[in-house]
Amino acid sequence: MDKKLLISQSIMWASAILVVAIVDEKQFASLLLIILAAVSLMNLRKSE
Repeated sequence: MDKKLLISQSIMWASAILVVAIVDEKQFASLLLIILAAVSLMNLRKSE
């Protein structure tokens, strides 16, 4: 796996965890989590 891809994946998942921990509104947090997960998966598929 490419080092840049690994770093970007780590940053995306860390930001997702932080967003869920910081945001009080559950609906908004789950929406952001879904968006970050989708972007992460698209980047992984593109790299293959």
